[in-house]
Amino acid sequence: MEYSEQIIQGCVIDELTCPDCGCNHHQVKGVIKYAFFFVESIPFFPVEKNTVIQCQQCWVKTDVTTLPKQRLKELSKNLFPAWRLISKFLGSLLTLMFIGYLIQGEFEKHQMSDQFIGKPAVNDFYHVDFRYLSNELRPNEKFRIGKVTDITGDIATVVYSRLFYRMQRGADESIRVGHVTHFSFFSKKQYHYNFAELEKMREQGAIYRVERPVQNRLRGKPVVAAKKRFISSTYFPGARQNNSGLAFLEASYISDHIQLAFEKFKVSAERGHKLGQVNLAELYITGKHGERDLNKALFWLQAAAIQDHQIAIDKYLIVCKQVAQCSRDDFINVLSEQGVNFHISKYTSKYL
Repeated sequence: MEYSEQIIQGCVIDELTCPDCGCNHHQVKGVIKYAFFFVESIPFFPVEKNTVIQCQQCWVKTDVTTLPKQRLKELSKNLFPAWRLISKFLGSLLTLMFIGYLIQGEFEKHQMSDQFIGKPAVNDFYHVDFRYLSNELRPNEKFRIGKVTDITGDIATVVYSRLFYRMQRGADESIRVGHVTHFSFFSKKQYHYNFAELEKMREQGAIYRVERPVQNRLRGKPVVAAKKRFISSTYFPGARQNNSGLAFLEASYISDHIQLAFEKFKVSAERGHKLGQVNLAELYITGKHGERDLNKALFWLQAAAIQDHQIAIDKYLIVCKQVAQCSRDDFINVLSEQGVNFHISKYTSKYL
């Protein structure tokens, strides 16, 4: 902290006689000493204020106590109005405003994180304190970035970064500079959590922040590699209807766009297109089109799984846990009999 002074020119009085030169004209000045950091023109707070009286001829300072107290008080009042003293708190006010801005920003991030964790979406980014989830970490292995890669019903599939971070800002930097778009940044191991488990992780502090990309960007950087739709000059039954369904699904400006998407996906699924079958099953799982039917979803997921579609296999096993009559072993036997090349990922959850 450093100190500086502001000199305020006051009036000229003729009530005193200079003992050195005998001049009767004296200049009244005000001096405000204030503290500042780095920038002298931005004072943080006043330290002291003084009234100075100088002879206009020889510039010798006169003892202010020689003036009557009432007159000295009147001169000080004119030199140091309230607004002039308040202006010396400019740096402090700016600092408080900046701190308030940061607190408000953190509060808004906290609110948005609570909102996003309650309604997860694909490509949500989770900032995770992995010490809540594992007791087998090295001293510098504390934080990881998680990304939601799939949502099946009320089950979110999350993959975590291969890297551990010693500090939270390390994870922030990875997003800021675009590391998360690299194909090997996230581990292939999948973790499956239901929505209640994610909310519990949020309450316990394991998930300390949630971010959702806007137009595929976070902090000005692309964070998700754009996926190309299946378009080919070769004719595949149901492929055109599936692409139409995807277009309708995103066309929120059409009032019944989900119902139109459902109809397109149904035609695609009935023609044996595995992508259309998975998309149709998704609508049966969520019930967005008006009818939630997990049994129908299992039927179409199995139809796609038989065509060597690994995503359909993973989704089937997730939905199967929510249907009492569904048998995981029977499904695996069906895949084996059909000669499907598949692998079963372990359903990993801290709270199951």
